[in-house]
Amino acid sequence: MIYGMGLLEGGLTWDYAMVVMENEMARMIMHCVRGIPVNDEKIAFEVLSEVGPGGEYISHPHTFKHFKELSHAELLDRRSREAWSADGGKDLVERSYEKALEILNSFKPKPLPEDVQRELKRILAEAEEETREIKERERRSKAK
Repeated sequence: MIYGMGLLEGGLTWDYAMVVMENEMARMIMHCVRGIPVNDEKIAFEVLSEVGPGGEYISHPHTFKHFKELSHAELLDRRSREAWSADGGKDLVERSYEKALEILNSFKPKPLPEDVQRELKRILAEAEEETREIKERERRSKAK
């Protein structure tokens, strides 16, 4: 579990776009943490032999087949400045708000089962009562 996604101002404010941005960053970090698989397909000795030292690997079919495995960003735009500008030049924040709104507008969750809803309401009522008691004790101690 990652705590604090979307929180701003020390947790006083929560922002949809920040959650979306941080989710992308967490996904990229988890990709790195998983590590790089080392096997015959990934090492590609035959490609190394074919292309040779100082050769050009970028246009090789093996590179094309595997290059997206390294890192995939949905919101970070890695195109050239010219391509980015020609496409409207939206920054990460703008793209994140658009993605957040898309999620909010399209997400249709299934209702929780009735027993779960009742238990959540009970827990909430208990927490509200505890908060009232704490505030009342604070009020009384200030009044002394």
